[in-house]
Amino acid sequence: TARLVLDDVDIADQITACIDARAWLDAVELDAERGIVARLDPRRLDVILANLIGNALKHGGSPVRVSVRTEETGTDGGEELVIAVRDHGPGIPEEVLPHVFDRFYKASASRPRSDGSGLGLSIAMENALIHLGSISASNSVGEDGKTDGAVFVLRLPRDASGIARESRVEEE
Repeated sequence: TARLVLDDVDIADQITACIDARAWLDAVELDAERGIVARLDPRRLDVILANLIGNALKHGGSPVRVSVRTEETGTDGGEELVIAVRDHGPGIPEEVLPHVFDRFYKASASRPRSDGSGLGLSIAMENALIHLGSISASNSVGEDGKTDGAVFVLRLPRDASGIARESRVEEE
């Protein structure tokens, strides 16, 4: 069973630490204001970010841009954290998009022995789901109507405290 270990996290600091730990500072642009704090599991967020940013760097084109914002979730006054990771590569083929989060899925059958296990995005999704969040994948389309990169959008509740309490009750 998965358990969230919650902490108050400055999201810009968390993303910077993830990028710095992997020596990606020169390859990633961060658009995030300091002071956006969320209560979530920082270790699980790092796993998600490392997968999304790492894939963007490996399969997309530079620069990779990570942007952060918050959105209201509806009438309950809650907020969600929205982190978008965008590259400037060829995008994701339309027939592949529905499968990018499937375990062991690799977009190119001609490279079954390529680096990676095909698990990274499914692990990222599982870590988002544990927070009752989600990740979506799409392509960015330029003014010329052509694909100019892939975009992955992570949505997490800004405060996962209620989720952690519910998880503990279910486990007992």
